[in-house]
Formats: sequence, C-alpha cells, structure tokens
Amino acid sequence: MNRLLKRQIKRHLGGLENVPDSMLPFLEAIDRSYQHYEEDRLLLERSMDISSNELESSNIQLSEESKKQAEILNRLKESLNTLLSVDDSDSNINFIDDEDDILKVIDFIEIQSKHIKQVEEEILQVQHFINQSNDAIQVMDTDGGLVFANHNALQWMGSERGNHFTKKIFEIDSKFENEGEWKDILEKLKTEKSFITEKDQNTDGFDFPVEIGIKQVKLNNDHFVICVSRDISSRKESENLQQELIKGLKKANEELENFAYIVSHDLKAPVRGIGSLTSWLIEDYSELLDDEGKNLLSLMKKRVLRMQQLIEGILQYSRVGRLDGEEKEINLNTIVKDVIDTIAPPKDTFEIVFDNELPTIVNSEIRISQVFQNLISNAIKYNDKDRCIVSVGVRNLEDTWEFYVQDNGPGIKPAYHNKIFKIFQTLQARDKFESTGIGLSIIKKIIEQNDGTIRLESDEGKGCRFLFTLPK
Repeated sequence: MNRLLKRQIKRHLGGLENVPDSMLPFLEAIDRSYQHYEEDRLLLERSMDISSNELESSNIQLSEESKKQAEILNRLKESLNTLLSVDDSDSNINFIDDEDDILKVIDFIEIQSKHIKQVEEEILQVQHFINQSNDAIQVMDTDGGLVFANHNALQWMGSERGNHFTKKIFEIDSKFENEGEWKDILEKLKTEKSFITEKDQNTDGFDFPVEIGIKQVKLNNDHFVICVSRDISSRKESENLQQELIKGLKKANEELENFAYIVSHDLKAPVRGIGSLTSWLIEDYSELLDDEGKNLLSLMKKRVLRMQQLIEGILQYSRVGRLDGEEKEINLNTIVKDVIDTIAPPKDTFEIVFDNELPTIVNSEIRISQVFQNLISNAIKYNDKDRCIVSVGVRNLEDTWEFYVQDNGPGIKPAYHNKIFKIFQTLQARDKFESTGIGLSIIKKIIEQNDGTIRLESDEGKGCRFLFTLPK
C-alpha cells in the first residue's frame, strides 16, 4: 500500500488493524489510484524526454510537409486557372490567386456534387414512375440495340434485366420481326417525326394486340428510337362489338326503311281511293246533301289529305341518312332564294331579310334546301301578324357555322321548345293548321346526322329564332 495512504490511516485510525471491513474496498481503490498516478507521472517524464529529442526532428518534417502542401496548392491553383482561362473571350474571369480562392472553388465543387446527387435522385424517381406505367417503354439505338426498357417492357419480352442490353430488339421482341423491318422503321422516320402502328405481341405463348407509338429523338448527336406500346385487347373487343352492333343497327334500319316503304306504299292506294270517292261524292251528290253532309265530306277530304301528307312524311323521315345527291359546294344565298321562290309567299304580306352574307359549304343540296324550306315555311304558316318578316343570317364560330331563321310570329313558350322537335308533335289544333308534326323532326335528324345541333330561342308573343350549326 502507498506510504502516504498508510501514514494517513495510522494518523487517524491508529493502524490498518483498526480499519473497518466495510472501508477496505474504498481504501484499496484509493491505493490503486495512487499507483496509477505514479505510473502516469513516470510515463510523462519519459515522454517529455523523448519529445524534447523528437521535437527538432518533427519541426524539420513539418517544414518539409509545408513545402509539399505549398507545392500542391500551387499546382492546384495553376490547374484551376487553366480551366478558367479556356474561354479567354470573357474579360470578367477572376483567376485563382491564393488559398482562399482555392477553398472557394472546393466549396463550389462540393455544392455541385450535392446538386448532381439531387439530379441523380430525381432521375431515379422518374425511372420509378416509368416502371410503374402500364405501357411498355423501350429505347433503342439506330442499330436496334436495346438501351432502356421499363418493367412492363421486360415482362412482355420475357427478358431478365441485365442480359438484354447486348441484343437487338428484333431478336428479343416479337413485335419486331427481323432486321429488315427495323430498317423500314428507320426509313419511315426520315420523313415522319413519329407514327403509330399496330402489331401482335407474344408473351409466354399468348398473342395480344398492341398499339405502338414510334418516335425518333436526338441526344448528344446520337439518334435513338422511342417505342411506347399499349395493350389494346379491350379496345379491340369493344371495336369488334361496336362493329357487330353497327352491322345489326344497319340491318335494322334497312328493315325499318323497307317496312316504312311497304306500309306507306300499301296505304297510299286505299287512301288515294278514299280521296277520289270523297271528291266524287262532293261533285256528283252535293245537291242531294244538306249542309251537315257537305261539311262531313269536306272534313273527310281534309283527313284524307292529312293522311297522305303523314304517309309521305314517314317516308321522308325514314330516308334521312341516305344521301340524296352528291355532296358538293353550294352557295346558301342561292339556296335560300330558291326556297323562297318555291314557297311563293304573297309579296305584300311577306318580307325576308338577309342579315349578312351566307357562306358556301360542302353538303347535299337537297337536304340543306329541305332544312331552310321547312323553317321558312313554318315561319310563314304560323305567323299571326299582318306582315310576316323572316330574317336569315349566320355567325362564324371557330369550328362551325351557326345559322338562324327568325320570325316575328306568336312565339313558343319555353316549356314546348323540346316538344316541337319530336315526331308527330304539333302545338296547334290540326283542324286549324294542317300539320303532320314530322317537319321539324326531319330537319333535326338531317342536322344531327351532319354532326350539327339545332335549338330554339323564343317566348310567347316574341317570335321564334331557330339556330342550327354545321361543321365547316
């Protein structure tokens, strides 16, 4: 035990024999601390002796190292100045002069490194999104070598990542049959920036149709071909179903048209016969009939005429959609004037106004004449003013012409604006105005089959304004 510790124990306790057992571990710990202290002191003395001898040697080494560092800094400064002086046209270049400038450049390089890392992370993020796409995305060089393929493309090709970049696309993808077809694609891209085609993709022995968008891009003077393929199996099924429905609808329309023609033809003869008999009764037996009998025969004659008009209206309605006459350029100013001459309204009670010049369009002259004839005839027929004024004009919209026929008649309540376009619907009593209720239905069908629309702006007592559009 350390002599200083023994002296203190003897002074305070009278000797080691008087030390309680509980204090022995504590005294032992103090003794060990004294021992460590002595060892450290001796070690320090030896270290100081060694350090004094080595200090001079270390100073010499530090001096040499300082020279080496200075030489490295000078070389770095020269290298950076060389890089900065590549574009000597810029007179505002600040060259590297001292170590602080070098540190600034190093800081700049560190910032750029962080920016590059951020860009790399963004690239990885974009690649992740591309891999999540349902489309198969491939990038090839002009020789057909596969440069990039997203996850879906790899699955479709049945290729593992890592073993496909050494192959040509026409060797691993069933969409591309051979090298000759690849050359045809490159030749087509010389005249077209991009194009879309359809092919069959074979995956695991199963064929399915795909739509392929192909585009050529340039990057760092190198040309690449981007191919985006989409599974269109569902679309093809829908198209096939649509074709079947169209075929069935066409057949049903033909049957309906034939039915309408047969029924109308079979009805014409007896209706015409009833009309003739009615005329004969009026001519031959009018003297034998009283006023009531004459009125009944006159009413019968009107009903027969209405039936004939109804039969003809049904025939016209069923035939809309079958082009009457070829489509050609027609001047609508001439068409409307011819329609007015055909209607031949009394000039003293009728006036037509052209608000502006009507355009020349490409369409069926017969059908377009039918539209204007029906609208102008209705404006005259149902007008309740002493002088009927009809205005015709057009608005030039972006993709369509919007025509209008406006009158100063009694107008129509908004509640009936849709009703008048339905077949067999009239707003006036048939005994007051002979009408089949088919005219507006026919022109609505004509306009809609020309990809146009028709609507009415009117209110009771304020006249009618029919507006319809036709594509340019």
